[in-house]
Amino acid sequence: MKLVSNKDPILSKVLEDINIENPQIDLKQTKDEMIELMVSKRGLGLSACQVGIDYKLFIIGEDKDTTMMFVNPQVISVSEETELDFEGCLSYPDVFLKMHRPTSVEASWYDEDGNAQTGNFEGYTARCFLHEFDHLHGVVFSDKVSRLKWERALKKKQKITKQRNQLTAYMQNAQIAIDNAKAAKDASANAQIAIDNAIAAQE
Repeated sequence: MKLVSNKDPILSKVLEDINIENPQIDLKQTKDEMIELMVSKRGLGLSACQVGIDYKLFIIGEDKDTTMMFVNPQVISVSEETELDFEGCLSYPDVFLKMHRPTSVEASWYDEDGNAQTGNFEGYTARCFLHEFDHLHGVVFSDKVSRLKWERALKKKQKITKQRNQLTAYMQNAQIAIDNAKAAKDASANAQIAIDNAIAAQE
């Protein structure tokens, strides 16, 4: 499983409902594969469309133990109170946008076992839920801000990506230097052992 390109048309379409009685895909396997990808990318949420799956489901969480799957989710209500905060999206690496979202959301959904669920989410969990819910309806977070704000975010992305690449290169070079120093130390130690053995043999 891998992320589709952010130019893939699936990101801008409304996804199909899952047949809960007879799911079109293996939900448990899909959840496991999506978690593995999300965690490897250091994300907090991932929608089906982002991996090329044309069905209404997403996951949110931090790791395998805390991640939940939401199948055919529905928003029952959201708070009137909103909060301005940053969001990222795995489909747009290194792009971060500040936007208003409701501070809480009440929702219904099915889990990977086909059980009906309801719940309330607050704070950043509510933000993640609504972000992923948007994906199911063909909305990406660039659609929720002005073109100027989006262009500014893309410029910042270039700086972030450049800095990350520079840091990665620095760390790789540092590791090479450490490995070379260790190899030189080992070689020196082996040479000293050989000298000591030679002296001992002469005695």
